[in-house]
Amino acid sequence: MAWQNWLLPHKDTHKKAHLISWEAILIYILLFILLQVGFSIVSYTKPGILGISANLDQKKLIELTNQERQKSGLGPVSENEALDRAAALKAQNMFDENYWAHFAPSGKTPWDFILGSGYKFTYAGENLAKNFYNSDEVVSAWMASPTHKENLLNSKYSDIGMAVVEGVLNGQKTTLVVQMFGSTSTVFPQPAFTAGGKQVNVSKDKYLSAPAIFAETRGENIKPLFDPYQFTKTAGFVLILLMAVLLTVDLVVLKKRGVLRISSSRVAHMAILGVAAATLLNSNPGAIL
Repeated sequence: MAWQNWLLPHKDTHKKAHLISWEAILIYILLFILLQVGFSIVSYTKPGILGISANLDQKKLIELTNQERQKSGLGPVSENEALDRAAALKAQNMFDENYWAHFAPSGKTPWDFILGSGYKFTYAGENLAKNFYNSDEVVSAWMASPTHKENLLNSKYSDIGMAVVEGVLNGQKTTLVVQMFGSTSTVFPQPAFTAGGKQVNVSKDKYLSAPAIFAETRGENIKPLFDPYQFTKTAGFVLILLMAVLLTVDLVVLKKRGVLRISSSRVAHMAILGVAAATLLNSNPGAIL
């Protein structure tokens, strides 16, 4: 029967089942591309429908940060109310201006929020993260990045501020994490700020004329209806499992027919499945900056 050719190797030619042919793999790739395009369209037309539901805790993030510092022989940083406020305002500004960067499109700098919150630093820094599911993932991602790790383990810092704020960014429900570090020690006479592996000296004029910021953070308790990342990941695993089963059936049937050959094509199929599975297992929707 014709339907058998979709699941079993062809009876006469012994060609692979249609569902695991190279043509089918190209179709699967195209469908996943179209799926991502569809998610982008939904994000644009129905903001907030898509997104992830994170379980992040501000205090836990500070605790994990200090654990990493202590592992490296550094003293802990103390939570500072002004830096907490600066971090929250920076997160809210990213939602308000719809950007994901250290510097805002309007020209606002990270130290504008720090100085505007009343913290007169001599040395400060910032780490950003978005769309992680839990606190451990955030700090692990920062520690896996050389520039973020260097910032997190900077011995010049004595204070820390942390904010976890939810909102809609680029049409999707997003959880932003802003980590602000600072020091008011007079050992560093030239105010400096570090982010993304780059240190910027802050001009004295900017430092002295920074206006106070009194805006409130308007965190939104958004519950997205659909998690596109989990859907894509699940669909990927289902497809990989299906292809693995069909490849196994293919080998068993051909062995019974007495025509089994381990060709480079079969090895390539298995290698692709292995790489795809490993990629999915290690993938994460989170990003750091």
